[in-house]
Amino acid sequence: MKNFTIVLSMLLIFSFGKIQGQATDTDVVNFTAILQSVLNLNVTAGQNQEAIFDLPEEYNFGIDAVGTTTVTMESTSNWTLEINAADFTDGASAIIPINNLGVWCEAVGTHTIGAEATCAYTTLPTSMGITNADQMLIDNGTGNSGDASDNAFNLNWTMGTMNGSMNTASMFDQLSDGTIANLGTFTTTVNLTLTALP
Repeated sequence: MKNFTIVLSMLLIFSFGKIQGQATDTDVVNFTAILQSVLNLNVTAGQNQEAIFDLPEEYNFGIDAVGTTTVTMESTSNWTLEINAADFTDGASAIIPINNLGVWCEAVGTHTIGAEATCAYTTLPTSMGITNADQMLIDNGTGNSGDASDNAFNLNWTMGTMNGSMNTASMFDQLSDGTIANLGTFTTTVNLTLTALP
């Protein structure tokens, strides 16, 4: 009986080991992650702006705070933001030179100006006068790649204030000398160009 128990025990151990060996197998799944470049510019607020000149002081000194446009950039690489616009037009032949429109920027995301990003126009007195040709508005500093929470900026618009590199003549003077031919409604479109750096 003792021998039968030993043989039966060995048989059970052998069978259990054999069943266990047959119950498992292995294979693999191979994954590849492909990280491609992403570049995205969004105007999140203030897409439409309006400057109304209806007071003498506005014609003499301009409008300091026309409004604010908020932009965000999402980029896997460092980037630059350039700006340009055509002259304002009344839809006929009259224009307002575009450098009467000015902009200055402030960082409202995690990345700051003077560190991750750079901008030479950070206050009303240093406003950039917009031109027909692209100008650098925000450049790479110590590394500005990141998402929208990193790269959020306010573009603060001013018009006729003669600040920074803006037109040095008042709106009154430009009407007087014929640079601006007439009163009326004038429009333009400001172009923002986000470019990934190599």
